[in-house]
Amino acid sequence: MPYLHLVIKEVLRLYPSVPVNSREAVRLTTLPVGGGPDGQSPVLVHPGEGVGYCVYAMHRRKDIYGQDADKFRPERWEDHSLDDIGWAYLPFNGGPRLCLGQEFALLVVAYTVARLVQLYPKIELPPDESAAEIGKEKQVLTLSGGPNTFRYN
Repeated sequence: MPYLHLVIKEVLRLYPSVPVNSREAVRLTTLPVGGGPDGQSPVLVHPGEGVGYCVYAMHRRKDIYGQDADKFRPERWEDHSLDDIGWAYLPFNGGPRLCLGQEFALLVVAYTVARLVQLYPKIELPPDESAAEIGKEKQVLTLSGGPNTFRYN
């Protein structure tokens, strides 16, 4: 079952259940990066200001996951070099807002996949279908509040 856990981690990396999220600052906060022309300078966030983040994009960072970050490769987790990447892997969010159902979800997914493999010795496409890539995912986010509306495609 170790390989199954690698597959689940990789699926959650490429297709997080909450691909875009946001938080509202409750006190004056400094984010360590995200500002300046190169995005590497600190950012000051005042109370009441919102901070949006895209887990979908974070999970595809080539500087963390390698040049093949857009590819499905469960083996990238095998050597445990990604175990300490902190906030760069958030399939269930993090901190005090960590998903309460995380362990249950991981258990159910692992159980379901294991049972499918046990019940069906061979799972394949019908002969007239190909496994070609069918397109790119599309993420849409609309934020409304006050006089402004922001839409990200």
